Amino acid sequence: MAAIQRVLVLNQRRRRPRSRLVHVNIFILQNLSPFDILPDMAILQKCRLPRQLIMELLDLLRPALARLTRRNFALSPEVQLLAALRFFATGSFIEVVGEGYGLSKTSVWRCVHTVTNALLRHAGDYIRLPATRQEVQEVHQGCHAIAGIPRVLGLVDGTLIPIADPSVIDQAYISRKGYAAINVQVIVDHRGVISDLVARWPGSTHDSFVWANSAVGEQAEREGFGQSLFLGDSGYPLRTYLFTPLTNPQTRAERAYNVAHVHTRSVVECRGIPGSSTRHNMSCEHITDNLII
Repeated sequence: MAAIQRVLVLNQRRRRPRSRLVHVNIFILQNLSPFDILPDMAILQKCRLPRQLIMELLDLLRPALARLTRRNFALSPEVQLLAALRFFATGSFIEVVGEGYGLSKTSVWRCVHTVTNALLRHAGDYIRLPATRQEVQEVHQGCHAIAGIPRVLGLVDGTLIPIADPSVIDQAYISRKGYAAINVQVIVDHRGVISDLVARWPGSTHDSFVWANSAVGEQAEREGFGQSLFLGDSGYPLRTYLFTPLTNPQTRAERAYNVAHVHTRSVVECRGIPGSSTRHNMSCEHITDNLII
């Protein structure tokens, strides 16, 4: 008897028609590309990337995002990528992101999961320190052009990435700002391009500890970067390969060094997007200790 009731319930579920809203959303997603609807400025503000870069990223990830299914209403790679980029850019609730594209919470979660895994498979091809002599020389010249400090290979900074508080959390994740986070170490070049990323330490971990236990820090300690050096703030230890600002400059030369150090490191500390709203388009004089990635 129970089996018969189960069959009847399943048949009722099969007969249940889709809501009109679902059909409208699917028609929009299948016939209107968000790239055709949104202007360049709207795409930049919503996804934090210009249209051209998103198209290049789409070409790279399309094979991994294509749904190999004959079922109706499969999401296109374009919609999956834009939904994930919107979530990455805002950090908003998945439901809020889904409302902008007519997607359910489950669909947005799948988009974020799929796009994230696809990006990770290509991360090593793009997130890397300069390796060839030409690449090293290009970064040296680019950093030197900012404020005159020679032989700089990377600009180091730590940023706190908030995480959702679970019901029981290790106090090690509570950062100095009072919320649960991961302390992420970022190294960028003169263009702001990330060349190294360490994202495995709790929020209470000191920046100097993260550096000492990173692959780049260990390689630098073994003089693996030759005459190249890195620039870090006062939270990092002073080394022959890691320059930090002077805590109490006395001479004119020491003050000039600090000014040059601040201007060069502003690349990693400044936040904002060219062409975005005034709230986000902050100049390098308004330096924060957060980095949008």
